[in-house]
Amino acid sequence: MQEKDFEEMAEYLKALAHPTRLRIIYYLMKEKEMCVKLLWKELGLQQSNVSQHLSLLKSKGIITARREGVMTCYSVVDPKAIDIVKILSEHFKVLEKAEK
Repeated sequence: MQEKDFEEMAEYLKALAHPTRLRIIYYLMKEKEMCVKLLWKELGLQQSNVSQHLSLLKSKGIITARREGVMTCYSVVDPKAIDIVKILSEHFKVLEKAEK
């Protein structure tokens, strides 16, 4: 592998390396697709904050957006991101805690 490969991997991990972005992916994994307004409510954050995180995830090809009238709905399209969140959840037993 070359240095640029490691740089690309690090950039990908940086896109995931924020609690809000991990939560977004987690909710999208559970629901398959969520409209942005529901995401704001679920996360308890302001629209502008959530939109910035969604924009970054979308720019890295991790999620995609679909317009439905005036609403925008998001879903995870990169199975690697789902695998990473699952691995982290299992490692830290997050899914187990959430279900209790």
